[in-house]
Amino acid sequence: MFEPDRSERGAVSIFFIVIFAAVFAFVAIFIDFARMFALQAKAEALAHAASRSVMSSFDQKLVEKYGLFAYGETDENYIMSKVLNEQFELVRRSDDLPLLGAKLDSSSVELLQPIGIYSVFERQINEQMKYRAPIDLTIEILNRFKPMSQVMKEASNTVDLLGKLQKLYEQREAKLDEMLEQQRQAAKLIEPFSSLLPRTVSFIGDQSLGGTISTAADAAGQYADYERKVEEDMQKDFLDRLYSMEISEYRSGASKVFDDLSSSSRTAEERHSQLLKQAGGLLEEARQINEQMRRTIEEAERREAQNGYNEVAAGPSTKGANQVGSSGEIAKIREQSTSILLPEALFDDLTKDIAGQGTAYGRFQTEISSLLFQQGAVLSAAASVGSFKSAVPRSSREADAYLRQYSDHGPGNVINANASKLEAPRSYDKERKATERAAKAKLTEAAGLLKQISQMQEKLKSYQGQFDQLNTFYEENRAKNRGVSGGELGPTVSGSDPYQAGDSAMKGMDALYGGLSEFMKGMSDNVFQSEYIVSHYKFFDVNALEAVVKKTGSQTAEGQSLIDKFAPGNQEVEYILYGTNNPGGNIAAAFGEIFTMRLAIRTMEGLIKNGNKGHPLLVLAAALLYGVEHALKDMLTLIHEGKIMLSDYLKVELTYRDHLRMFLLLHGKSDGRLSRMLAVIRKNTGINTDERATYMRGKVTVAMPLWFLPGVAKMMGSSGVLKGKVEGSRYYAVKQADFSY
Repeated sequence: MFEPDRSERGAVSIFFIVIFAAVFAFVAIFIDFARMFALQAKAEALAHAASRSVMSSFDQKLVEKYGLFAYGETDENYIMSKVLNEQFELVRRSDDLPLLGAKLDSSSVELLQPIGIYSVFERQINEQMKYRAPIDLTIEILNRFKPMSQVMKEASNTVDLLGKLQKLYEQREAKLDEMLEQQRQAAKLIEPFSSLLPRTVSFIGDQSLGGTISTAADAAGQYADYERKVEEDMQKDFLDRLYSMEISEYRSGASKVFDDLSSSSRTAEERHSQLLKQAGGLLEEARQINEQMRRTIEEAERREAQNGYNEVAAGPSTKGANQVGSSGEIAKIREQSTSILLPEALFDDLTKDIAGQGTAYGRFQTEISSLLFQQGAVLSAAASVGSFKSAVPRSSREADAYLRQYSDHGPGNVINANASKLEAPRSYDKERKATERAAKAKLTEAAGLLKQISQMQEKLKSYQGQFDQLNTFYEENRAKNRGVSGGELGPTVSGSDPYQAGDSAMKGMDALYGGLSEFMKGMSDNVFQSEYIVSHYKFFDVNALEAVVKKTGSQTAEGQSLIDKFAPGNQEVEYILYGTNNPGGNIAAAFGEIFTMRLAIRTMEGLIKNGNKGHPLLVLAAALLYGVEHALKDMLTLIHEGKIMLSDYLKVELTYRDHLRMFLLLHGKSDGRLSRMLAVIRKNTGINTDERATYMRGKVTVAMPLWFLPGVAKMMGSSGVLKGKVEGSRYYAVKQADFSY
């Protein structure tokens, strides 16, 4: 048997040692790699656990009162390090075989995204209200207003149309009245001729000189004698002339008549055509307005605002959601609006009459010019007697014809006949204007009530400081968010124009149904915020206004109790909604909107109850009067009882809170509203929401000793193969954990 040499056996031993060392190094590196990956997982779990522990220290006040989560006042780094150290101590005591030997090297916490930032605040509101808001709004608001959607649509369309027509009607009638006045002014230019040209003269007989000459007929009658005596005196010496005095008086009288005729003729010539041109222009403007009224009627059925009503009506039906009211009756009122239009034939007739007046004047002017042309010849006794005598009656006849047609009060007066034609469609105007005056008086009464509320600052000045503090908090938050939003007052009862008030009321109802239709399509931030506000903030006790309505004093204990109810803490919803920085302004604004909403609903009822008035504009005026009267009563009922019926046609109760919910929905979301919400939270809790974080970023560094070949691990870490870092014989794992409420 062959046996190896001793030297060969040594070589084999070295070979096996080299192989074993390589295998051992390879295995050792994998052991440390396994420990590194285990440490990575452990560090990440600890970082997340510690982050959750830190964020569990939320502020209890915010959660309990407003359902909001923000970090409290405990030192976040203390919680983080304490939790981590306790975890490592627990691991150290419980490990029978400590494979990692890890220790906490460092930890840090960074708090971010204060709840005072709009996006953060909105996100928490949405999370809180996303299930509750749709149910509450559907049951308490949508179901109440859905049954009235079609009748309110018809009322809104009708008030919008008739309101526009009323303005155009007044403009058109004013133009026509002014047109007639221009024609009358033109006719007055011919009236002076009636005293210079006898209107009934048809034949002029000869008269002797010496009589009074006050008309052209007098001058023509004495002209033959004047001519004869001038001729006789011309044949005598100057001192022997017999008729010098009579001739002089004739010339003086005739000259004055001719001068007066000439002066009146110049004035008429300068102004008559100008006045008729203005009359024609006014008539054309009236025609255009009438055409605009026609287009307005045609476009009335295509209002975009109808979409909201239709979508609400077409939405899923719920219990008690059948349509109510008499929408067909209101639609019939709108159909009658064409009766307000004037026929085109009338405008054609009026145009012809203006032209006819100009023609009549032209004929007269021709004759008067012919008469005046003879002035020089008459005064010099060179005119033909027959020519002079015939010129005067011709001028008189034309003057008489003109005056009978355009100036006299007899049946042949064209202008008066046209005035009667135009007056016939106005037979309802007297009653309508009386109704308008009554509505204006009631509007003034409503405005006075709101003024009483808004002007309570003197009695409520003790709370002005608190409002100023709220405003300071509001401005600070606005600056934090770099917003630029001011007060957001809603419609108020100002002025005394019932048509303007009615239009504003119906536009508000359009917006409400538009908002409800958007709500039916899907939830929005505005819906969540609106419901959040009425759920978490206090609103005003309307019964407190009974003392204001009764004008009781504020010196008694009851009076002081009334004043206390105007404290900012008792009208938070109103302050958030309107943003007025005084005790009375927000309540007045709320009741101004309540009056406007009630006016819309009551005007709808008024249209139905006054539909038999005959003339559409009278129906509108009567409906507005009804609306103003009953809206004012509704305000007082709400103050006394705290609730009112939605409508005579829908016996559903609405509270003051319900009205505020609708106004919040109407006004929509805004940066200013968010800042006011946060300002109230800060005032009530003492928590500066601009500094309270809702997001944390935790960083944890854990160290572990390496067992084998730290140099190799460091080299591999430098090449990017390993996560973490190696320093000396220790391996460091760094983990970050983010957490948000």
